[in-house]
Amino acid sequence: MAEFEPFKLLSLNHVGSVFFCLLIIVFVPRFFVGASDKTLRLLGFGLVLLILHLQVLELYVFTQLYGREWKEILPLQLCDFAAWAIVVYFIWGYKFAFNCAYFWGVSGAGMAILTPNAHFAFPSPDYLVHQYGHVIVLLGVSMAMTLFRVRPFQEDIAKVFSFTAACLLPVYGINYVLGPPANYWFLNHKPSGENLMQWLPPEPFHTAALIPMTLFFCVVVYLPFYLTDRFLSNRHHHRKHH
Repeated sequence: MAEFEPFKLLSLNHVGSVFFCLLIIVFVPRFFVGASDKTLRLLGFGLVLLILHLQVLELYVFTQLYGREWKEILPLQLCDFAAWAIVVYFIWGYKFAFNCAYFWGVSGAGMAILTPNAHFAFPSPDYLVHQYGHVIVLLGVSMAMTLFRVRPFQEDIAKVFSFTAACLLPVYGINYVLGPPANYWFLNHKPSGENLMQWLPPEPFHTAALIPMTLFFCVVVYLPFYLTDRFLSNRHHHRKHH
């Protein structure tokens, strides 16, 4: 396999990659605004296929090219949960699934795109698969919001956070049963590389900080909707009294 440069967070190629990822996430769904129901169904089906393809691709790349064990490549990370949640939404239209995909995806996949857990820089398979996987998650969320006008509401923060907290024990149990190096949801140890989780306390105390950190990011990713709603409400109130 070809030699690649070690990944550097502030490298020009990574900054360019993030910008390109954002263009895809924001603008690709806009091309399909006003499309027929049949086209939208095909788009949803295509997204489901991409997510399935991603799972196979990750398993191949990380086990065959980088020699990692299969037990740490299973689709059980939080971003994988977000991917499956958006699949559920596109197939069955379950709103709570979208809410989970939004809060898990925007906070988890968004942070992963900005600070990837990759050892090698672009265009290594390690880096490309990482970015591709998280772009697919956020693309699904963006498609749902742009094409189906679905969005989270303030009460959804508590619902998704409670569900996320309830999942911690089962995921920890999966890590325990599989044994090292399984580290789903990074409950056993923090991810390697330059990322925000490196600021958490050392293991195993980092798990206690994950809970308030998760709630914090849920609030942060909802903030644009809160501010927009406040602005529109104030403007409506202003017009009503003039």
